[in-house]
Amino acid sequence: MSNDIRVNVVGAGVIGLTTALILQRLGYKVQIIAEHFPGDYNINYTSPWAGADWRFEKSQDKKFDKFLESTYKVLSDLSNEPGTGLKKIPSEDLPPNTKVGLLYTTVTIDVPKYLHWLFDQFIYAGGATRKVHISHINEAFEDDVHIVVNCTGICAKTLGGVEDNNVYPTKGQTVSVWAPHVKAAYYQIDRDVITYIIPRESGEVICGGIKDEYNYTAEPDPKLAEDIIQRCAKLCPQLIAGRSTTDLKIMRHNVGRRPSRLGGTRIEVEIKEISNGKTGIICHNYGHHSYGYASSWGSCSWAVELIEDAIKKHPNLIISSKL
Repeated sequence: MSNDIRVNVVGAGVIGLTTALILQRLGYKVQIIAEHFPGDYNINYTSPWAGADWRFEKSQDKKFDKFLESTYKVLSDLSNEPGTGLKKIPSEDLPPNTKVGLLYTTVTIDVPKYLHWLFDQFIYAGGATRKVHISHINEAFEDDVHIVVNCTGICAKTLGGVEDNNVYPTKGQTVSVWAPHVKAAYYQIDRDVITYIIPRESGEVICGGIKDEYNYTAEPDPKLAEDIIQRCAKLCPQLIAGRSTTDLKIMRHNVGRRPSRLGGTRIEVEIKEISNGKTGIICHNYGHHSYGYASSWGSCSWAVELIEDAIKKHPNLIISSKL
């Protein structure tokens, strides 16, 4: 039946692209509707601003932990990396006042390349796109569309028909520097401050960062940028290679809004009346905070399972929408 079922995915960030790709590969006829696509930069289009890498942090949500685990397996296969290796760093090798350190094999993501790769894979599989701004979720239900997947991230707060007041921004700020000699990622968590260094294949290194909840500002803070650079140089002296931080080649300053949500990520199906008695299936998949890339394949696969379950439970919706 999937060959006859049309799905519109709203949003072209890492979650929207991954969900659309999985559905398209399963035989659905998928179109991505979005105002921004890979190659675009906008404060509300979060994915291009991410670090990004895979880092496991055990949460209170066992299902989300599974999303992280299954996503690592996919990303590891994509990068031809071997399985995870975990090693405790000797205390004498830790930075001052650090209690525990771990050395492990993980996956880092060159975000621009990866977003374009997802997009190209989707198009290659036969997917379609439409670049447009919609103000209400019902606009995504074209006459022959059976299912809509809401992957709007931070915009789920203002999108008509969704207007989720549990969604809020967490501002992130990073500094991109040219340091091709840095090959490992570094993290240090000190109370509420997280310092990280994420190298990319191109030679660019992402230095971060902050998590500033409910901050809507779109401009980088120069004082914070300097603080980030100093913290990163202290965490990884190799970054400056014996020189001054003023000698670092800064490529750009980055600011993004992480799509945070009270109550955690929303992945659920809603059967909703659209208009004139027409009822549709909406699958919500948003609110991943800073774990969009790290949980993408796991959370999007779960969303697809929910969609297929909804089709089985409500086959009349699919049949009536095809008449």
